[in-house]
Amino acid sequence: MSDKQNVPVYYFMGLLESGKTSVIIDFLQNNQFGKAECNLIILGEEGEEEIDEELLEQSHAKIVTVEDVEELTPEFYQELQDKYHPSSILFEANGMWNAGDYMNIPLPKEWFDFQNIGMVNAETFEVYQKNMKDKFVDLFRYCELIIFNRCDHNTRQQDIRRNVRVVNRRANVIFESELSDFVEEEPELPFDVSKDMIDLDFDDYGAWYVDLQDHPENYDKKKMIFDGYICSAEKNRKVHYGVGRVGMACCAEDMMFLGIAGSGAAFHQLNAKENQRKWGQITGTVHCKQDANGEVVNLSFKVEDFQEKAKPEDTVVYFN
Repeated sequence: MSDKQNVPVYYFMGLLESGKTSVIIDFLQNNQFGKAECNLIILGEEGEEEIDEELLEQSHAKIVTVEDVEELTPEFYQELQDKYHPSSILFEANGMWNAGDYMNIPLPKEWFDFQNIGMVNAETFEVYQKNMKDKFVDLFRYCELIIFNRCDHNTRQQDIRRNVRVVNRRANVIFESELSDFVEEEPELPFDVSKDMIDLDFDDYGAWYVDLQDHPENYDKKKMIFDGYICSAEKNRKVHYGVGRVGMACCAEDMMFLGIAGSGAAFHQLNAKENQRKWGQITGTVHCKQDANGEVVNLSFKVEDFQEKAKPEDTVVYFN
């Protein structure tokens, strides 16, 4: 086996009967792990649904049951690695455990935390939240993806999203329902796009960038203020300028520059031949040019002011 981190760990969190096991079954049935040598399932509790033996065999899965969070130690994980040489880890946490008690345990060198998925039963969410708020805060804090299942027309989607955003502004919230006419509402943007000037909070850059790609016409002639990079680069003897930040979809290998072409006097302080970039507060205006069919042919940002400032320790935009 390689010493590289090549074994993804999926954490499934949520209270009992929130649908954690059902999601794991869906993963296995959809053959996402069908070609894996060994999918190791660590069960912290037994839910209302069980994984049948035939599916375990077809998906090359093994189950290890853990009764107490104290059993989870670096040594225990290493024993599992040495015994099973797993290709992936599906960890179903006990809903009554504190997430920090198992999320902060060092993993074997071959394993890496790939995705943290939270499951919530929308039918019981409001009642449980009033009496067990700390458990939901714990879940929201650690999960990048939170799935509210068993939704109906009375599910208060925007209220729920606001609840999650208070704890974790980076989490992606999804609503699922068995009702044929159920509609998942478009998430509210964390800023008011109707304003003439939008001053982005630090964690809102990702939401703005995605919406800019989907609805560029909404930002034409819109003045923006945000923290990010001004950049210069030379390619094929042509100098290119841009503004933006670096984003990560799921792991370090997926790092990419999330930005748009830039112009303005602020770029004159950069040496294009050295592919320079500087961090600071950027003020400017978005320009969106469309053709006769309404297709965007050019999207750019005119920098009107740039104030260089100390770069935070973590400037990455997360989308997990």
